[in-house]
Amino acid sequence: MSKLKYIKIISSEVFLFCGLYLTGCSSSTPTSDIGIYLNEDVQDFYGYCPTLEVDIAGLTKAEEKRLAGYDVDKYFSPPEQFRKSLGAVTVKFSDKDMVGKVLPSGDDIWDKWNDKGVTHLAIIANLPLVNTVKDAQADPRKLIIDLNEKFISPGSHYIVIGGSGVVEVRNEPKDQKTVKISGVEKPKKQEKTDK
Repeated sequence: MSKLKYIKIISSEVFLFCGLYLTGCSSSTPTSDIGIYLNEDVQDFYGYCPTLEVDIAGLTKAEEKRLAGYDVDKYFSPPEQFRKSLGAVTVKFSDKDMVGKVLPSGDDIWDKWNDKGVTHLAIIANLPLVNTVKDAQADPRKLIIDLNEKFISPGSHYIVIGGSGVVEVRNEPKDQKTVKISGVEKPKKQEKTDK
């Protein structure tokens, strides 16, 4: 093999490696703002506003497969082992707190999820059931989003919890007040005491 041919082969392999590296062959999880909103039809649907817990969970491929077929009632029932193992961020709604909740893309939970190797995002709500769910994979109270596919809204996920279940929508619901939440508890500052 001539030196010129050898150099061409090596340089093409180096070029290919650099191209793959620069175009994102990393295991970084794409982040986005996640807005969780309570639809006003919840009160009409149930006749009252139920107190709800909604989990936002970053899932690995194995966890996604397990959660897809997992019963939502079992997920929220004690001892909640699977729920606890996911390390989900929980937001709450009630008749006294219907304000939308936003988990920002810069929150520290994304670093934890990235370290864990998440590929999916799950939104699970403990909405009261009106009809029996025969297939856990078709339960409208959970939504699983593949983070490697295009977002419906670039950089954001807008999730609406309503009488029909958990749904991702294209635009942020209008006229909704929101508060930012955090997925990672910050250590409390210790008060200095004089002795």
